[in-house]
Amino acid sequence: MDVKEFISDTLKQIIDGVRDAQAYANGEDAVVVPYYGNRQNIDFDIAVTVVEGTETGGKAGISVWSIGAGVSGKSESSSSTASRIKFEIPVELPKGSQSPPQEKTDFKRI
Repeated sequence: MDVKEFISDTLKQIIDGVRDAQAYANGEDAVVVPYYGNRQNIDFDIAVTVVEGTETGGKAGISVWSIGAGVSGKSESSSSTASRIKFEIPVELPKGSQSPPQEKTDFKRI
């Protein structure tokens, strides 16, 4: 899986997961990501590999590293370099079903 696909799929799954949890919570008198405070930073810390070589099939490029992953096809010679990338993406998560709480003010008459 390439980096672009990994980031896109991860963010889509987080958003879909939040929506599913909101639907469930709504029926349980609970709130997931309420109307206010729904901006979150999604932190990524991924290892990527760059594989270069003469391949007979498959594609070379930058890929998200996982245990047991490899490049499809055969190669006569290849070299790979692993790098670590850390970054965060701010995401406005879906709003919940409840509105922000109303501030209570106690007015005393003089």
